[in-house]
Amino acid sequence: MSARKKIAPPDNLRRLYWIVGSIFVLIIILIFLVISDYGLYQLYLLHREKVRIEQHITELKAEQDSLRSQRVLLESNLQYIEKLAREKYRMARRGEKVFRVIERPNS
Repeated sequence: MSARKKIAPPDNLRRLYWIVGSIFVLIIILIFLVISDYGLYQLYLLHREKVRIEQHITELKAEQDSLRSQRVLLESNLQYIEKLAREKYRMARRGEKVFRVIERPNS
């Protein structure tokens, strides 16, 4: 009886298995890093939202400063109050005549 020897796979085939296995593992890791909840794409989206929110906060702070300065003027400056009443609310002093200009439509 002859004993059969187990033939080891050739080195090329073993190397091919390692390469395919390594590529498969790398693809799984890349998919996890890019697509998962903590992946690069999610981090990118969160960064964009953070920048948008910071810009909105800056705009709101500027508006808040403007409103504060207007409040100070309204509390202390009678000329500003009078100007605002005339322009915005079309008020007049006693004895003043107010003329209303009506524009004719172009014919």
